[in-house]
Amino acid sequence: MEQNPKKTQRSWRFTWEAQSHSPNLRLFLFDSTTNPKSHCKSLNVSIILEKSQLLVTWIDGDEDDEEATGKEEIVVSLRVPVPRVLLDAESPVNFKALDDYIEVRLVLLLPVDHPLVSDFSLAIDSKENSAPLVMGYDLKTLSLMGGVHIYCRNCSFRLTKEELFDFSEMPSINWRESADNWFGTCCCSFGGISEKMVVKYTNSYTCSSGLCLLSATTVLLSKDDLVECCILSDGTGNQIESSLVLSCDIGGGELGSGSSEETFDVSHENGGESVCGKVDDLKQPCLDKASMPGCCVHESHDSNGSFQLEQELTLDKKLLLDGFLEDVFMAKASNVSKNVDWIEFACPECSSPLGAYPSGVGSNGKPIDGGIRLFKCYISTSSVSGGSSDVFRKYTLERMFTNQLVECAKEELSFAVLVKDLTTKSPLFQIVILNPNSWSSTGLCSNRDEPVSTLELSPVVKVLISDCSSSVVKKIDEEVYILKGQGEELIELLTNASKCLPSSCSYLQGSHVSSMHL
Repeated sequence: MEQNPKKTQRSWRFTWEAQSHSPNLRLFLFDSTTNPKSHCKSLNVSIILEKSQLLVTWIDGDEDDEEATGKEEIVVSLRVPVPRVLLDAESPVNFKALDDYIEVRLVLLLPVDHPLVSDFSLAIDSKENSAPLVMGYDLKTLSLMGGVHIYCRNCSFRLTKEELFDFSEMPSINWRESADNWFGTCCCSFGGISEKMVVKYTNSYTCSSGLCLLSATTVLLSKDDLVECCILSDGTGNQIESSLVLSCDIGGGELGSGSSEETFDVSHENGGESVCGKVDDLKQPCLDKASMPGCCVHESHDSNGSFQLEQELTLDKKLLLDGFLEDVFMAKASNVSKNVDWIEFACPECSSPLGAYPSGVGSNGKPIDGGIRLFKCYISTSSVSGGSSDVFRKYTLERMFTNQLVECAKEELSFAVLVKDLTTKSPLFQIVILNPNSWSSTGLCSNRDEPVSTLELSPVVKVLISDCSSSVVKKIDEEVYILKGQGEELIELLTNASKCLPSSCSYLQGSHVSSMHL
């Protein structure tokens, strides 16, 4: 017998898979041309624990061909790195040769997601690449860094004029609904607090120079903080003005008669004291029901008192309140408005995508709120992308999309999502979550006895993906909108990920079986 280098140099791929709460580890071993069932004779698999390797050997060749030609048998030997898990050394190694892959099953002492296994791994390696994406961590870290510049991750071009020092969290959605749940919806009495709280909170979030607002996937900066914003300039130097003012003068004024300044005061006639965010029921005036249709009438002992509630919301604040300026990276159907167009924003140096900004409703192609949303997967807080001082080094397009997708699913067993183009509203692809609690690792095998780096299992989400020409998914649980460039990149990522499984395992019901890293 001899070992043929040409045979052993063939690219054999390995893919390890495990499921949460299951003490089993499964290996797929395959290449693009070999039929293991007919060509891998005398298949044998053994574990080399001290090297964390799996040794797979067989005799390559077809028995009929050998009898006819009399060729000498060729021994093939492959070494597969074993991921860092707690194996049950006393359990046998189960393996079999199938039509297009070799399957190996190992028994674990504990599931891969068991706390003891996690503690063991973290004691040796920080596993930073698979650490969860936590917005609170980003906010805390950036605030402690002092001054921070934002760079393009692709070309390291500095995007900000000056260092940023002020960081805050973007407001969550449904503030009006949440306030109404707490205080009620009545315009007078105790319920009046609801609208005033929402207005004041909304007004506190502006795209002002020097302020950086963070969401789970984006960084919101004022256009004035960026070095170059050629696409935002109209050549006249005029500032963005989107001033739809909603003014409500309960004392008898007309709609729209308020000033453009941010006001949120409750004034009482006796004493003229201005109390921010408070309502005193005993001092409210009598309200004319005819002047406030659909509202209850609250009568007070002080019939001559006056009570004015002036709410002034610019267009960007109103759109924010309605949820139309939410996280643009992956917007739900309820957060998409026909009055808001999202324009892609690119690096002025290398033209690679960086994010987007909202336009439309008479804004002349400029940001409605004066802000640019930069996606965390495309930017860096260090001139050396991926370095230890880069707060966003863990963010990738794949991980950001996966986390948002799982959040939409809300722990449902199967969740079907139709992904559409945010600009044209046309479908891009369909994706169905099969299992959000999987672990995987893949790579190429070696035929040499040489040291290999420690292999780690990473959390992944198993999915089905199909184009929109297919009618595989008949029930859609959610529609989401993303920019076309990100959609095309995700399709490529998902298609490549499906190649990490043998062909017989990469299709299900006419759709590609794929996976995405969490």
